[in-house]
Amino acid sequence: MEKICVFCGEKPENKNKEHILPQWLLKLTGDPNRIVKFGTVNGKTIKFNWKQFTAPACTKCNDRYANFEAEIKTIIEKICFKEEINGREALKVLNWLDKVRIGLWLNYYFLEQNKGGIIPRLCIDNRSGKKDRFLQIHFLESETHSKGLNAFGVETFLFQYNPSSFALKINNLLLINGSTDFMISENCGFPFPKNIEVIKNGQLSLSGWVYNRETNLDIYGMNLRKAALTLYQPIQTELTNLFNFYNDSYLILNCLDRDKKIGNIFLLEDNQLKSIYELEKKIKYNSITGNDVSYIGEIVSQVYQLQINVIKNLKFKQENRFAREIELNKEYAEFYTKFHEYNNIVDKN
Repeated sequence: MEKICVFCGEKPENKNKEHILPQWLLKLTGDPNRIVKFGTVNGKTIKFNWKQFTAPACTKCNDRYANFEAEIKTIIEKICFKEEINGREALKVLNWLDKVRIGLWLNYYFLEQNKGGIIPRLCIDNRSGKKDRFLQIHFLESETHSKGLNAFGVETFLFQYNPSSFALKINNLLLINGSTDFMISENCGFPFPKNIEVIKNGQLSLSGWVYNRETNLDIYGMNLRKAALTLYQPIQTELTNLFNFYNDSYLILNCLDRDKKIGNIFLLEDNQLKSIYELEKKIKYNSITGNDVSYIGEIVSQVYQLQINVIKNLKFKQENRFAREIELNKEYAEFYTKFHEYNNIVDKN
């Protein structure tokens, strides 16, 4: 397979290597040289140390993100110690998770020799901040500050076809992240199509547009477990046929950049979605008590179910195209749900 730059998607110039999970994160979570497993090829388990987990990159592209990684390091460290962040910092976390999610997707594409049989058309530059996305922050309860780094959901066939959602555990912090076309537009009262048909290699045909300005909480019919912080951001910047919608007062009020069709961040608070208008203002964390307390396995299982729901929301010419892959995801979800008694629980904060 021909190597492409993880950032720009072109053949790497002055070839460099990008650490998909940055070195500062590896050091924060333990020994950068520790051995981990990265899926399988021809039935054999792929093993690397974290420090060798790299993807091809242009030197210039890699350098472009150096300052951004320095900024995000400070923000992630704040979150790890339960310090509140503001709206601008939250946007940077969402951008960083776009970068990590697509980077992991491309890296698994190369490592597992394109097990999904796709033609990769995404890269970090053309995907970051371009589609609906959400973020959940969960704090894990532990008597000690346990170290460790885990990514969940990136090993599946469904993720290889559509890198829609994953989870990242950083020590006692668990981040749930999702992003794909119209994932939360309906939730935030933005225009969305009822019918999404896949034409070829990820290209979509959209019809049955709905715009009612009403908000709701469920993502693809899923009511996610309560988190210390849940943020949604509708983004439709790649669409060219929605200009009339964006002249409406609701969208004018709730967009960070109306011309680019980039919505505000919406905060889930008291079972309501509230648009954030003051980006400099600190965002308070929720307290998790009573029936809202979850085990980490229960939360992680939602990533695998969400990947299923994303695929089921799409219409394919070939019916039941992903039937086998969906069943595999169900097995992952069931495994983590049943295994939760051996894992940390969400901090009662």
